[in-house]
Amino acid sequence: MVLHAVSLYEAAMFPLRPGGVSADERELRRAIAYRFAARDGLPQRVRVAAAEALGTIEQSRDVKQAQAAVWTLNEAVRECRPGFIHLHDDQTS
Repeated sequence: MVLHAVSLYEAAMFPLRPGGVSADERELRRAIAYRFAARDGLPQRVRVAAAEALGTIEQSRDVKQAQAAVWTLNEAVRECRPGFIHLHDDQTS
């Protein structure tokens, strides 16, 4: 859920068309993303990656930087899932 919430916030901060997201919706998505990122039950690795992604989304005007930060969160979430197997250093299941 934290990955989903952060991704929705990223989409609100970098809409596909100018004015595509209202300020109220953007603020609501922000609040939800921060709430999920602060959950106690999250693994530390996921909490740190979520905080870094949220910080990048907030501070960056570069969509590529924001996407990279969300991708790092995605990887942290995947690595915490049961059954995750590293096949090689650069390849995962």
